Amino acid sequence: MKKILTLLSLILVMGCYQDDDLVTLYPDQEVPQSLQIKELIGIKLENTIVTDRVAMNVKLPLDGKYRIKIRQGITNELISQEMITACEGDNLLKVYVASLEKSGYMIQLTDEFHNVLGNESFVVN
Repeated sequence: MKKILTLLSLILVMGCYQDDDLVTLYPDQEVPQSLQIKELIGIKLENTIVTDRVAMNVKLPLDGKYRIKIRQGITNELISQEMITACEGDNLLKVYVASLEKSGYMIQLTDEFHNVLGNESFVVN
């Protein structure tokens, strides 16, 4: 019962956020060495243990619309998603996760048709 109430309150809090507040794209910034991706497509997190935001680089094959999804780490349940418009190559993003419970999560990058392009795990501490 406690888990259900917690999940419902999380959904309520996430529902009160404006979409613009969840993901911020930082175009035209130099990619730090720690966030460089060698592959043509992928996602790389700055840190796997976070408190209020997840800083990352997503490397994309083409300009277009993509989705950033947050899933619960154990159940794979979709917690939140946001559509972004990004450019080919490296894109620096920050996803704000301060409203999430302390737990493990997976951040997933998909194209607009929900094909998975990459995913990484992180822990909200």
